[in-house]
Amino acid sequence: MGKITFYDGVKEIGGTKILLEISKKKFFLDFGMNYKKRNFFFEEFLNPRVANGIGDLFFLGLIPKIKGLYRKDLVKMLSSEGTNDLGSGNEENYADGIFLSHAHFDHSGYISFIREEIPIYTSKITESLLRAMEEVSVTKFETSIFKFIRRPAVGSWKTPGYYGEHKAIHITPEMNFGNVKVFTYPVDHSVPGAHGFVFTGNEGSIVYTGDLRLHGKNKKDTENFMVSASKFNPDILIIEGTNLRGKDTNREFWTEEKVYQKAGEVMKKTSGLIFADFSIRDVNRFMTFYILSKEIGRKFVITMKDAYLIHSMNKAGMDVPDITDENIYVYIKKRKSGTYAEKDYSEKWIKEILSMKPKVVKAKDIRENENAFVFVMRYWDLQELVDLRPQKGSKYIHSSSEAHTEEQEIDEWRMNNWLKLFNLYPKEHIHASGHARKEDLFKIVYTINPKIIIPVHTEHPEEYLKEFGDKVKIVNEGATITF
Repeated sequence: MGKITFYDGVKEIGGTKILLEISKKKFFLDFGMNYKKRNFFFEEFLNPRVANGIGDLFFLGLIPKIKGLYRKDLVKMLSSEGTNDLGSGNEENYADGIFLSHAHFDHSGYISFIREEIPIYTSKITESLLRAMEEVSVTKFETSIFKFIRRPAVGSWKTPGYYGEHKAIHITPEMNFGNVKVFTYPVDHSVPGAHGFVFTGNEGSIVYTGDLRLHGKNKKDTENFMVSASKFNPDILIIEGTNLRGKDTNREFWTEEKVYQKAGEVMKKTSGLIFADFSIRDVNRFMTFYILSKEIGRKFVITMKDAYLIHSMNKAGMDVPDITDENIYVYIKKRKSGTYAEKDYSEKWIKEILSMKPKVVKAKDIRENENAFVFVMRYWDLQELVDLRPQKGSKYIHSSSEAHTEEQEIDEWRMNNWLKLFNLYPKEHIHASGHARKEDLFKIVYTINPKIIIPVHTEHPEEYLKEFGDKVKIVNEGATITF
């Protein structure tokens, strides 16, 4: 008899941690950070204590209580404090692997705490993205997924054993684990490398969608996944439902083509500097604004961090221009001394970018010729407005999701204060969701046609119940179902 245990990510969006036990194998389907639960206890200046290892997360209930699952260094550290609920670190591996659907931290973030001996099965693109993000970011205890600092941290980076590392195993279309077969399919999402999975074993077949949509440029991938999954006559479909009911249910649901059309209209009318605010991991959105910039005769400006991520995507085989492209400029921020001195840009990843000799631009260059550029900016780059000082006639295009939480609403309020001061308010909101709309989710279910439907990654699982009746099982956190 097989089992599925839902440790997190039900009746809410994000934090997915699902354990599938099938034909004597145990696989986690994602192991993400639950932002909503985390925000009950932590915020920007109140974070889990790194010096306490995994202790804060365990006692606050942010990770499941499972022996043999977490890194031995963290478990031994907790055990030394007299808490043995996670074992001693000497237990056998609890799981045979983690199937990571995509790179978003609400699905991947807490893999950082998983035992090194437990393999991570994911796409090459997902691994490349996560590694690049780790390189350009300040090391974070919770999201250093592949390369992490062992705890307690003794010595320095030169000390043997100071760092540990999770190694990814790249998924193939069909994978065999004894009596278990896993079939992997690319799906369309707002981040590249996303996959859905079909698991088959003696007890039956299970389909897991991860996050997906049917209105993006790669919708054919999702369509192929739907049709292929249906051929297994699946017993259970575990499906996301982010957009089952949105904050504004009457708002038009935009496609990437609609974003291209509307953004183009705004950009063509703009006489000053154009800002485009979107996640650099959204390759479709990157290409939309890159192409539009070329069409209106403007140079496309990205930050050094963005340049490193784009370069990493290019190396991973993705169809994106590299940073030496004739229409791409790399923005050099003031750092450290504030004088653009060479010593201010000494990090390995920055040296790698600059060694490629991309076209670079500073704030003064943009300020003196602002109608020649499209600048890719996000919330964390707003300080650059002080140096850029855009004039009237400039435009800020916000091409990311709207605020959904109290914390996000505060961030948006703060962003608007910046935009008002620098002639950029009101901003233009032009966005297409990374998640399938309600009618498309139902289409996916009807096509796959499972015996049982289990909604995850949604605040409104009852919408599936209304449409599909008794086929739907709405589960609570910690629930186990058998099949």
